[in-house]
Amino acid sequence: MPVHQRKTYPAESADIKHLISGQKKRNDHFLHGVIRFDRPIDILLLKKAVRATFKTVPLLTCRFIETEDSARWEEAGWTEDDMVYLAETNDREQEVQKNLVIKLDETAGPQLRITVIRENDGDTLVIVLNHMICDGGGIRDYLYMLARCYTTLADGADPVPNLPDPGSRSINQVFDHMTQEEIRQIKNAPLHGYKQTEKDHLPLQGDGANPFIMTHKVSAEQFATIRSYAKKHGATINDALFAAYVCALSRELDTDLIVLDCPVNLRPYIPENVQPGLCNLTSNIICAVPTHTGESFDEALRSVKKVMDKQKTSLDPLKVYWALEDIHRRYPLSEAKERFPKVYRIPFNGMTNIGIMDERQLRFADLHIEETYLSGSIKYAPYFQIAVTTFRKAMTFSTNFHGTEDDYRWLDRFVKRMIGYFPV
Repeated sequence: MPVHQRKTYPAESADIKHLISGQKKRNDHFLHGVIRFDRPIDILLLKKAVRATFKTVPLLTCRFIETEDSARWEEAGWTEDDMVYLAETNDREQEVQKNLVIKLDETAGPQLRITVIRENDGDTLVIVLNHMICDGGGIRDYLYMLARCYTTLADGADPVPNLPDPGSRSINQVFDHMTQEEIRQIKNAPLHGYKQTEKDHLPLQGDGANPFIMTHKVSAEQFATIRSYAKKHGATINDALFAAYVCALSRELDTDLIVLDCPVNLRPYIPENVQPGLCNLTSNIICAVPTHTGESFDEALRSVKKVMDKQKTSLDPLKVYWALEDIHRRYPLSEAKERFPKVYRIPFNGMTNIGIMDERQLRFADLHIEETYLSGSIKYAPYFQIAVTTFRKAMTFSTNFHGTEDDYRWLDRFVKRMIGYFPV
């Protein structure tokens, strides 16, 4: 009998980039999400909805394979039963935390895990998704798609949502829609701007065996105040977030410059009539401002706005991703993995604004969502990042770190102090 040929999919340069970040212990390469409902979800229906998404995200069922020359994703036969779990508990928060920090194994698969935490007839979904497959915008789009599939199935119909092409994962779908002049600017852009030392490290010990995710909230009322204040100063919510971050960091770092990593969504570069697949389409803006500007929120806001306005109109941040794609194309994997870290360097401290979770697109049939947030990878010292998600105009700040109990307490105080810089 003929041997069944397992289907394979190419590994993109962004997949390799995130793999290396995990192997180099900058961060684990997983995305995290929480959705809390007012009552139980239909687990059989949820499993069917997950299965329906395999058509557009077949990599969820795959394993990642490396050779000296190349890497690929290969079908591994995983099903929805291997991805959806039920955990009944009397302590929701503890169970959520335990399941949020579970590590997936990309070399075995599957690449998705959803745990249904059930307490007193209310369910919470805890989602862990391999960052090699997509970015923060991607996991948000995946959950929207999962919600559509669940709702359609609940209505008794077959889930045939508007599915993106599973093959549209390359960063080239951004470059392919640029003009020759734009490509020339990217090619000629400088690659690195700021050198950092131990002075840029926060006072965190780190503990690779103890991952945690903590959250802090900003109410819808305060969000409105922050947005109004920023608008009055010609700034954005994102500018205000980074201004508060600069103020908090200026108390902790003995440096002339505060240098911050700011991931930016590249999907706006793609024409509206083109739907990218689930993938990583993020570049990185570097926000560098003098430390003394953090002495007041207003001064930090002015400085951050000036830097960010200049960066937003520049194609320079895409140089890194052009270079990574060029290396990925030209060299065998073993050599490419040695070259990638020389090209892709991020500041030790960063913030990512994942954006708004749209309640209408996140509707799971008639279930009411009480809370939801997303967060990125879990950092290893000395790297540190805060992720921000907005839902019903309230913000959740997620701090993901491998650290000690002292680190946890220090970070809790740090984020509270940062939030304290916002106008009220």
